[in-house]
Amino acid sequence: MRPIKDILTNNYICLTQDKTLNNLYQGCYATDLLSAAIKSADDHAILITLISHDNTVGCAMMIDLPAIIITENRVVTKQMIDKCNEEGICLIQTTFRNHEVIIDLYQRGLI
Repeated sequence: MRPIKDILTNNYICLTQDKTLNNLYQGCYATDLLSAAIKSADDHAILITLISHDNTVGCAMMIDLPAIIITENRVVTKQMIDKCNEEGICLIQTTFRNHEVIIDLYQRGLI
């Protein structure tokens, strides 16, 4: 398992409290269908999605995910950030598309 902070570069912005960067992850799951994540994401995986909604946080809470990466620079509400802080979930925003995040993390040896 690795800390979320290993992911951060100029392409990724942490929107939550710095302490969430110490969350540990192992692998990732990319989807824009939250029910698929609930069914198939492994424990401690990072959820990669363009769905910037409170339901995304609820999904991460249900399956104990340490982080969410919101792709395509989607707008993230203060309410979503606050809920992630409250639940200790790291929320990261990037301009990359879902598949670009996976390629980037793989090329850097992070997944």
